[in-house]
Amino acid sequence: MNFKRKKAFSLLELMIVFVIIGIITVIEMMILQTRINQYGALYYNIYSALKKASYNVLADMYCPDENSDDPECRLGPRPFPDNSYDLCKRLSEFINVPKGANCGSGENDKSKDINDEASNINDDTLRFTASNASHFYMSSLKTYKFDSGEEIKYFIVYVDLNGKEPPNRVDKKPQDRVLPDIVPFAITTRGETIPMGYPIYSNTYLTAKIKYPAAEVNGAIVDDRYSKSMSFYEAIKGAWGDTISPDITYNIPFTDQIPNNSKAKSFFLGEIPTDFEFKSQEGCKGGEYTCRVVIDSFQDKRF
Repeated sequence: MNFKRKKAFSLLELMIVFVIIGIITVIEMMILQTRINQYGALYYNIYSALKKASYNVLADMYCPDENSDDPECRLGPRPFPDNSYDLCKRLSEFINVPKGANCGSGENDKSKDINDEASNINDDTLRFTASNASHFYMSSLKTYKFDSGEEIKYFIVYVDLNGKEPPNRVDKKPQDRVLPDIVPFAITTRGETIPMGYPIYSNTYLTAKIKYPAAEVNGAIVDDRYSKSMSFYEAIKGAWGDTISPDITYNIPFTDQIPNNSKAKSFFLGEIPTDFEFKSQEGCKGGEYTCRVVIDSFQDKRF
Protein backbone atom coordinates (compact mmCIF):
# COMPACT_ATOMS: atom_id res chain seq x y z
CA MET A 1 0.00 0.00 0.00
CA ASN A 2 1.20 3.47 -0.82
CA PHE A 3 0.80 5.75 2.21
CA LYS A 4 1.24 9.49 1.70
CA ARG A 5 2.96 11.40 4.44
CA LYS A 6 0.64 14.05 5.93
CA LYS A 7 2.11 17.25 7.25
CA ALA A 8 1.45 18.21 10.87
CA PHE A 9 2.54 20.90 13.29
CA SER A 10 5.88 20.32 14.93
CA LEU A 11 6.32 20.70 18.69
CA LEU A 12 8.18 23.96 18.14
CA GLU A 13 5.39 25.37 15.99
CA LEU A 14 2.78 24.43 18.62
CA MET A 15 4.84 26.09 21.34
CA ILE A 16 5.07 29.28 19.27
CA VAL A 17 1.29 29.28 18.79
CA PHE A 18 0.71 28.83 22.53
CA VAL A 19 3.16 31.63 23.33
CA ILE A 20 1.38 33.98 20.91
CA ILE A 21 -2.01 33.09 22.40
CA GLY A 22 -0.61 33.68 25.89
CA ILE A 23 0.78 37.08 24.93
CA ILE A 24 -2.54 38.13 23.37
CA THR A 25 -4.41 36.98 26.50
CA VAL A 26 -2.09 38.94 28.80
CA ILE A 27 -2.47 42.07 26.64
CA GLU A 28 -6.27 41.72 26.72
CA MET A 29 -6.23 41.36 30.50
CA MET A 30 -4.01 44.42 30.87
CA ILE A 31 -6.32 46.46 28.62
CA LEU A 32 -9.38 45.27 30.58
CA GLN A 33 -7.77 46.12 33.93
CA THR A 34 -6.77 49.56 32.68
CA ARG A 35 -10.32 50.15 31.51
CA ILE A 36 -11.70 49.00 34.88
CA ASN A 37 -9.45 51.48 36.70
CA GLN A 38 -10.37 54.24 34.27
CA TYR A 39 -14.10 53.59 34.56
CA GLY A 40 -13.87 53.39 38.34
CA ALA A 41 -12.21 56.80 38.59
CA LEU A 42 -14.65 58.36 36.10
CA TYR A 43 -17.65 56.80 37.85
CA TYR A 44 -16.68 58.13 41.25
CA ASN A 45 -15.89 61.59 39.86
CA ILE A 46 -19.23 61.76 38.02
CA TYR A 47 -21.07 60.60 41.14
CA SER A 48 -19.34 63.33 43.18
CA ALA A 49 -20.13 65.99 40.55
CA LEU A 50 -23.81 65.01 40.38
CA LYS A 51 -24.06 64.83 44.15
CA LYS A 52 -22.68 68.35 44.55
CA ALA A 53 -24.73 69.71 41.66
CA SER A 54 -28.05 68.26 42.87
CA TYR A 55 -27.33 69.51 46.39
CA ASN A 56 -26.63 72.99 45.02
CA VAL A 57 -29.80 72.90 42.93
CA LEU A 58 -31.73 72.16 46.11
CA ALA A 59 -29.88 74.83 48.08
CA ASP A 60 -30.34 77.45 45.32
CA MET A 61 -33.84 78.25 46.50
CA TYR A 62 -33.98 82.02 46.30
CA CYS A 63 -33.44 84.73 43.72
CA PRO A 64 -30.39 86.70 44.92
CA ASP A 65 -31.29 89.96 43.18
CA GLU A 66 -34.78 91.41 43.08
CA ASN A 67 -33.72 93.65 40.17
CA SER A 68 -32.42 90.77 38.05
CA ASP A 69 -33.24 90.79 34.34
CA ASP A 70 -33.33 86.99 34.31
CA PRO A 71 -36.98 86.02 33.61
CA GLU A 72 -36.46 82.76 35.51
CA CYS A 73 -35.26 84.57 38.62
CA ARG A 74 -38.09 84.51 41.15
CA LEU A 75 -38.29 85.89 44.65
CA GLY A 76 -39.17 83.36 47.28
CA PRO A 77 -38.78 79.59 47.11
CA ARG A 78 -37.28 78.17 43.93
CA PRO A 79 -38.51 74.58 43.89
CA PHE A 80 -36.51 71.60 42.76
CA PRO A 81 -37.18 70.90 39.05
CA ASP A 82 -40.16 68.70 38.24
CA ASN A 83 -39.28 68.17 34.57
CA SER A 84 -36.13 67.14 32.72
CA TYR A 85 -35.82 70.46 30.87
CA ASP A 86 -35.47 72.45 34.09
CA LEU A 87 -33.28 69.77 35.69
CA CYS A 88 -30.93 69.93 32.71
CA LYS A 89 -30.64 73.71 32.94
CA ARG A 90 -30.14 73.73 36.68
CA LEU A 91 -27.57 70.90 36.76
CA SER A 92 -25.57 72.52 33.97
CA GLU A 93 -25.22 75.61 36.17
CA PHE A 94 -23.11 73.60 38.62
CA ILE A 95 -21.33 71.19 36.25
CA ASN A 96 -18.64 72.54 33.96
CA VAL A 97 -20.28 72.46 30.50
CA PRO A 98 -17.92 74.27 28.08
CA LYS A 99 -20.23 74.26 25.04
CA GLY A 100 -23.46 74.84 26.92
CA ALA A 101 -26.45 72.56 27.38
CA ASN A 102 -29.08 71.50 24.86
CA CYS A 103 -31.96 70.98 27.26
CA GLY A 104 -34.79 71.09 24.74
CA SER A 105 -37.45 73.61 23.77
CA GLY A 106 -39.21 73.89 27.12
CA GLU A 107 -40.57 72.07 30.16
CA ASN A 108 -43.23 70.31 28.07
CA ASP A 109 -40.69 68.98 25.55
CA LYS A 110 -40.42 65.21 26.11
CA SER A 111 -38.50 64.44 22.91
CA LYS A 112 -35.14 64.31 24.68
CA ASP A 113 -36.30 62.15 27.61
CA ILE A 114 -34.70 58.70 27.87
CA ASN A 115 -37.37 56.00 27.69
CA ASP A 116 -37.85 53.17 30.19
CA GLU A 117 -35.96 50.73 27.98
CA ALA A 118 -32.95 53.10 27.75
CA SER A 119 -32.93 52.36 24.03
CA ASN A 120 -32.87 55.96 22.77
CA ILE A 121 -29.53 57.09 24.20
CA ASN A 122 -28.00 58.84 21.21
CA ASP A 123 -26.95 62.24 19.86
CA ASP A 124 -30.58 63.39 19.62
CA THR A 125 -31.19 62.91 23.35
CA LEU A 126 -27.82 64.24 24.55
CA ARG A 127 -28.36 67.08 27.05
CA PHE A 128 -24.81 68.29 27.61
CA THR A 129 -21.16 67.31 27.60
CA ALA A 130 -19.04 68.03 30.67
CA SER A 131 -15.48 69.32 30.55
CA ASN A 132 -14.15 65.76 31.02
CA ALA A 133 -16.05 64.71 27.83
CA SER A 134 -18.73 62.72 29.72
CA HIS A 135 -22.18 62.80 28.08
CA PHE A 136 -25.36 63.36 30.14
CA TYR A 137 -28.86 62.08 29.34
CA MET A 138 -32.04 62.34 31.44
CA SER A 139 -35.39 60.63 31.89
CA SER A 140 -38.69 62.26 32.72
CA LEU A 141 -39.75 62.61 36.37
CA LYS A 142 -40.64 59.25 37.96
CA THR A 143 -42.33 58.25 41.21
CA TYR A 144 -41.49 55.53 43.72
CA LYS A 145 -44.49 54.61 45.87
CA PHE A 146 -44.19 53.00 49.30
CA ASP A 147 -46.74 50.67 50.87
CA SER A 148 -47.44 53.42 53.39
CA GLY A 149 -48.61 55.71 50.59
CA GLU A 150 -45.55 57.96 50.74
CA GLU A 151 -43.88 58.88 47.47
CA ILE A 152 -40.43 59.92 46.33
CA LYS A 153 -40.02 61.56 42.94
CA TYR A 154 -36.81 61.15 40.98
CA PHE A 155 -35.09 61.38 37.61
CA ILE A 156 -32.72 58.85 36.08
CA VAL A 157 -29.58 60.51 34.76
CA TYR A 158 -27.55 58.34 32.39
CA VAL A 159 -23.89 59.28 31.97
CA ASP A 160 -21.60 58.03 29.22
CA LEU A 161 -18.38 58.07 31.21
CA ASN A 162 -15.96 58.39 28.29
CA GLY A 163 -18.14 60.34 25.87
CA LYS A 164 -17.67 59.48 22.21
CA GLU A 165 -15.15 56.74 22.96
CA PRO A 166 -16.50 53.19 22.48
CA PRO A 167 -18.28 51.02 23.44
CA ASN A 168 -21.08 53.57 24.17
CA ARG A 169 -23.26 50.91 25.76
CA VAL A 170 -25.49 50.71 28.81
CA ASP A 171 -25.86 46.93 28.71
CA LYS A 172 -23.58 43.92 29.02
CA LYS A 173 -24.10 40.43 27.69
CA PRO A 174 -22.77 37.46 29.70
CA GLN A 175 -20.32 36.48 26.96
CA ASP A 176 -19.15 40.09 26.48
CA ARG A 177 -15.90 41.14 28.14
CA VAL A 178 -16.35 44.79 27.20
CA LEU A 179 -17.35 46.91 30.18
CA PRO A 180 -20.40 49.14 29.60
CA ASP A 181 -19.53 52.81 29.82
CA ILE A 182 -23.03 54.30 30.23
CA VAL A 183 -24.20 54.25 33.86
CA PRO A 184 -27.43 55.41 35.56
CA PHE A 185 -27.95 57.53 38.68
CA ALA A 186 -31.17 58.49 40.45
CA ILE A 187 -31.58 62.15 41.42
CA THR A 188 -34.49 62.78 43.76
CA THR A 189 -36.41 66.02 44.14
CA ARG A 190 -34.94 66.07 47.68
CA GLY A 191 -31.57 66.80 46.10
CA GLU A 192 -30.05 63.36 46.63
CA THR A 193 -27.95 61.42 44.14
CA ILE A 194 -28.06 57.63 44.38
CA PRO A 195 -25.95 55.21 42.33
CA MET A 196 -28.13 52.62 40.61
CA GLY A 197 -27.82 49.88 38.04
CA TYR A 198 -25.00 47.35 37.76
CA PRO A 199 -22.14 49.43 39.30
CA ILE A 200 -23.70 49.27 42.77
CA TYR A 201 -22.98 45.53 42.80
CA SER A 202 -19.40 45.79 41.59
CA ASN A 203 -16.46 47.21 43.52
CA THR A 204 -14.69 47.78 40.21
CA TYR A 205 -16.73 51.01 40.08
CA LEU A 206 -17.00 52.15 43.69
CA THR A 207 -16.89 50.82 47.20
CA ALA A 208 -18.67 51.82 50.39
CA LYS A 209 -18.35 51.41 54.14
CA ILE A 210 -20.88 51.19 56.92
CA LYS A 211 -20.46 53.88 59.55
CA TYR A 212 -21.59 52.45 62.87
CA PRO A 213 -23.12 54.53 65.65
CA ALA A 214 -20.88 55.90 68.37
CA ALA A 215 -20.01 53.38 71.05
CA GLU A 216 -17.90 53.11 74.16
CA VAL A 217 -14.54 51.45 73.49
CA ASN A 218 -12.08 50.98 76.38
CA GLY A 219 -13.89 53.58 78.44
CA ALA A 220 -13.99 56.23 75.69
CA ILE A 221 -16.74 57.18 73.23
CA VAL A 222 -15.60 56.40 69.69
CA ASP A 223 -17.56 58.08 66.90
CA ASP A 224 -15.66 57.01 63.78
CA ARG A 225 -16.40 53.30 63.58
CA TYR A 226 -16.42 51.88 60.07
CA SER A 227 -16.72 48.49 58.44
CA LYS A 228 -14.32 47.28 55.79
CA SER A 229 -14.80 48.47 52.21
CA MET A 230 -17.32 46.48 50.21
CA SER A 231 -19.67 46.91 47.29
CA PHE A 232 -22.38 49.52 47.67
CA TYR A 233 -24.99 46.72 47.58
CA GLU A 234 -23.29 44.88 50.44
CA ALA A 235 -23.07 48.09 52.48
CA ILE A 236 -26.76 48.98 52.21
CA LYS A 237 -27.72 45.37 52.93
CA GLY A 238 -25.36 45.26 55.90
CA ALA A 239 -26.65 48.54 57.31
CA TRP A 240 -30.39 48.15 56.77
CA GLY A 241 -31.08 44.65 55.49
CA ASP A 242 -34.23 44.47 53.38
CA THR A 243 -35.82 47.48 55.05
CA ILE A 244 -37.09 50.08 52.59
CA SER A 245 -37.62 53.46 54.18
CA PRO A 246 -38.20 56.91 52.67
CA ASP A 247 -35.94 58.24 55.42
CA ILE A 248 -32.97 56.33 53.99
CA THR A 249 -32.96 57.06 50.29
CA TYR A 250 -29.89 54.91 49.65
CA ASN A 251 -31.83 51.74 50.37
CA ILE A 252 -34.72 52.46 47.99
CA PRO A 253 -34.45 49.94 45.13
CA PHE A 254 -34.95 52.33 42.24
CA THR A 255 -33.37 49.70 40.01
CA ASP A 256 -36.33 47.40 40.60
CA GLN A 257 -38.57 49.85 38.75
CA ILE A 258 -36.53 49.57 35.57
CA PRO A 259 -38.31 47.19 33.14
CA ASN A 260 -36.66 43.81 32.69
CA ASN A 261 -36.30 44.45 28.96
CA SER A 262 -34.38 47.65 29.61
CA LYS A 263 -30.76 47.76 28.57
CA ALA A 264 -29.99 49.22 31.98
CA LYS A 265 -31.19 45.99 33.63
CA SER A 266 -28.37 43.95 32.08
CA PHE A 267 -26.15 43.44 35.12
CA PHE A 268 -22.74 41.86 35.31
CA LEU A 269 -23.05 38.11 35.32
CA GLY A 270 -22.56 36.84 38.86
CA GLU A 271 -22.17 40.30 40.42
CA ILE A 272 -25.45 40.24 42.37
CA PRO A 273 -24.99 38.17 45.55
CA THR A 274 -27.66 35.48 45.77
CA ASP A 275 -26.70 34.22 49.23
CA PHE A 276 -26.02 37.39 51.16
CA GLU A 277 -24.08 36.48 54.30
CA PHE A 278 -22.58 39.77 55.49
CA LYS A 279 -23.66 40.55 59.05
CA SER A 280 -23.24 44.06 60.36
CA GLN A 281 -22.18 44.97 63.87
CA GLU A 282 -24.76 45.45 66.58
CA GLY A 283 -26.64 48.74 66.15
CA CYS A 284 -27.52 48.39 62.50
CA LYS A 285 -30.59 46.24 63.02
CA GLY A 286 -34.03 47.15 64.21
CA GLY A 287 -36.04 50.23 63.37
CA GLU A 288 -33.73 52.94 64.61
CA TYR A 289 -31.66 53.29 61.43
CA THR A 290 -28.60 54.38 63.38
CA CYS A 291 -26.09 53.34 60.72
CA ARG A 292 -24.97 55.27 57.66
CA VAL A 293 -23.47 54.20 54.35
CA VAL A 294 -20.45 56.20 53.19
CA ILE A 295 -19.16 55.84 49.63
CA ASP A 296 -15.39 55.57 49.45
CA SER A 297 -13.19 57.80 47.40
CA PHE A 298 -11.77 55.96 44.38
CA GLN A 299 -8.25 56.87 45.47
CA ASP A 300 -8.64 54.65 48.52
CA LYS A 301 -9.37 51.54 46.46
CA ARG A 302 -6.87 48.91 45.49
CA PHE A 303 -7.50 46.51 42.63
